[in-house]
Amino acid sequence: MRILETTLIPFSIVFMILAHCDGAKILFVTSFPVKSHWLLFQHIIGELINRGHEITAITNYKLDVIVDKNRYREVLIHPTFEFKDDHMQSYFHSDSFQHPVYNIVVLRWLGLATTEHALHSDNVKQFLKQNELKYDLIIAEQFVQEAFLMFGHKYNAPIVTINTLGYTDYIDGLFGMMTPLSFVPHHFVSMNDDMNYRERLYNFFLAAYDWSHRWFDYISEQDALAREFFADNKYDRAKLPSVQELELNISVVLSNNHIVFTEPRPKMAGMVDIAGAHIRKPKKLPSSIKQFLNSSSDGVIYINFGTFLRSTALPQITVEAFLRTFRNLPQYNFLWKWDGAPISDLPENVHLDNWLPQNDVLAHPKIKLFINHGGIFGAQEAINWAKPMLIVPIYGDQHRNAFKLQQAGVAITLAKDNITSDSLLETILQIVNNTSFQQNVNHLSGLFRDNPTDPLEEAVFWIEYVIRHRGAAHLKSAAIKVSWYQYLLLDVFVLIFLFIFACFYMLSWSIKQIIKANEHRKLMIKKNQ
Repeated sequence: MRILETTLIPFSIVFMILAHCDGAKILFVTSFPVKSHWLLFQHIIGELINRGHEITAITNYKLDVIVDKNRYREVLIHPTFEFKDDHMQSYFHSDSFQHPVYNIVVLRWLGLATTEHALHSDNVKQFLKQNELKYDLIIAEQFVQEAFLMFGHKYNAPIVTINTLGYTDYIDGLFGMMTPLSFVPHHFVSMNDDMNYRERLYNFFLAAYDWSHRWFDYISEQDALAREFFADNKYDRAKLPSVQELELNISVVLSNNHIVFTEPRPKMAGMVDIAGAHIRKPKKLPSSIKQFLNSSSDGVIYINFGTFLRSTALPQITVEAFLRTFRNLPQYNFLWKWDGAPISDLPENVHLDNWLPQNDVLAHPKIKLFINHGGIFGAQEAINWAKPMLIVPIYGDQHRNAFKLQQAGVAITLAKDNITSDSLLETILQIVNNTSFQQNVNHLSGLFRDNPTDPLEEAVFWIEYVIRHRGAAHLKSAAIKVSWYQYLLLDVFVLIFLFIFACFYMLSWSIKQIIKANEHRKLMIKKNQ
């Protein structure tokens, strides 16, 4: 028996190695130039490479994780799309970003601009000319870059998308489901699932506007971009499938979604939650940051407004309000992600850095409060490591995230127009001195971490599932082929109504005939008398 075991073990090991190395060729496409999105994607890329797959990535950023470079190829979008300073300033000065309609329009404008910029990149254009390439799977970011779904047609490969925004009405539609707007708020509104009549009415009209703007305006422009850059000549453009058709061929959507941040909602099998996939075991902090964190007697307040909004966009009056607050709280240290010019007369309890390993910082026990803009990735990291928050929402889904976290009792929202040294000081002290915030975030952290499997493992499982089965059409409902009136059973209800109407009509007619007959009989009897 031992001889058999010693013989089989080496063969088993060799078989496992060969099976592990027999990976797929995957094209990973992400053109939206926001580093926080890439931090999620590179963890997925790294795990896929470690499992033996070969990855080609069309991206704005170089891969930071350590992988087998022989299995990884970058097609860098160069130069990276630059957001103009006046646009960045507008995020802090404009009140329009509080309105969902404005956020819808701006986000899709950014999507079209960044997609076109990426397709005009010399590296991407050269890559598109390499028609001899073959891929087993396309992974595309589903964040206003729909033109890149045409890679699925180009390589005759199934598509998996990663949606960093969370579930949306149109994603529901791609899997054959109508969003129940009576209890599922639009992803840009600050409402919960217990909506009153006015809120449900507003939710319906916002969703209707979003749908019409997307299908009659935005998607047609993405479709035009896809046809322009993926067709070999103008005569081939008409032969290409539409972006709308390619969306219906998406096998699985991996969504940056968790019940902690959303309301309960129905979903199909191919809609998979992977929130927290970017959160890994904390690494060792740089010595200067670690020493600064440990040197605070009462703890550290961490400030980071994300990778998209630059520090230079902060109004000077806001910066001064922060500095006065720092001086009024000498018992705390303040760690601030700051990519602007050095600040003169900086208080001794403040450390500025243009880049900070946020996940590792938030995991440190000295962090007592996280001041941020309500971005979903940072909020997820804060919940994971159980840190209360002071949120200053600026644009996009940040207002909704802030609303949800404030309702949960783990954060206080401060409007950007209300940032003064007094309001900052009062809000900070309210959070750090009230133990309920820490108790609530401890509870929420337990919910966020309590998943049937690691979110990164979940993401990779479904990616490999689609590879193994050459797509996942069996996960799609036939409702994607059904018209809206059939979906809502209006044709059935019409038939039932007509049947009931016919029954009532016949009953009414019969009664009238009986009454007439009786009257006629009575009349005849009266005449005979």
